[in-house]
Amino acid sequence: MAYPDELTAFIGFFMTDVSVQNTGMGSKIINGLCAYLARIGMVNVRLGWVKGNPQAEHFWHKNGFKETGVTYDTENYTVIVAQRGL
Repeated sequence: MAYPDELTAFIGFFMTDVSVQNTGMGSKIINGLCAYLARIGMVNVRLGWVKGNPQAEHFWHKNGFKETGVTYDTENYTVIVAQRGL
């Protein structure tokens, strides 16, 4: 909560079991979380995915997240930062 500012929540890690992937369950969880965050006064939700991971990119785009233009380089990969307004 409150990262990178007081009106933004940050999803640090999100994964569903393979048995529920492609069933809509992940999107239901994210939409429920976003609805809750909006109710408690958050304005944005932010996260990151590893550049070159088309599954993650597709999922987050489908759920309304857009790249912010911010990236973080690590030793092994680049993180794309994305955000969704609530």
